[in-house]
Amino acid sequence: MSGFKIIFLAVLISCASAIDLPEFLRVCNRNDPNMNACIKDSAEHLKPYLITGVPEYNIPSLEPLLLNDLVAAEGHGIRITGKDVKAYGAGNYFVKEINVDMAALEFNVDILLPHLYVEGIYEIDGKVLLLPITGSGRMIGNFTDCIGSVKFLASAKPDAQGVKQFNIDEFNLKVTVGNGNLQLDNLFGGDKTIGDVVNQAINANFAIFLREILPLVEKSLALAFRDIGNGIVNSFTFDQLFPM
Repeated sequence: MSGFKIIFLAVLISCASAIDLPEFLRVCNRNDPNMNACIKDSAEHLKPYLITGVPEYNIPSLEPLLLNDLVAAEGHGIRITGKDVKAYGAGNYFVKEINVDMAALEFNVDILLPHLYVEGIYEIDGKVLLLPITGSGRMIGNFTDCIGSVKFLASAKPDAQGVKQFNIDEFNLKVTVGNGNLQLDNLFGGDKTIGDVVNQAINANFAIFLREILPLVEKSLALAFRDIGNGIVNSFTFDQLFPM
């Protein structure tokens, strides 16, 4: 879940920007020996802007974070789709650690989200915890002590005019959740008895359920947020993003 934090991570990269960029994108020189600390400080400075969003810079609001048609993956005999998903609490993030390798253009970040509340529409078909499960309807989830570990590789290649452009090429996300619960309405065509049993089984074995589901969610989130991140940084040249 936390993996959707690339929205602000991509903006953090833009913190190393030229003076003509807005004030809220604090500059970090590409040769700054304290680059990690500089970007971490910039992340804290960005919080209020990320909560409200800055549409003119392709920065969506984190409150709520809209994940329309985002979670759609299949594997291990299960298919999951999430639509009109809203996540609340993403703006209350804490950057635990950032490590930047400018020579390799490799970025690693760990982000803590104390609490996420998620609601949306789901469709599921397959097996979870060895139980057959099918249904579609409203989904509500509460997740606490979430940590998103992001690693992405970027490149700086000249465009048709010979101007170097920053691009996120590979994006990997791992999510851990301290605790939580999930409610899936209308399972098995609205059969309340079976639905209640399955929901109880899911929440009684929440950690096991997450192990089955998270790889599917992580992959979908990683692809989506790579595109969102590029939508933000592609607005600027490499030299704007990382001045000497």
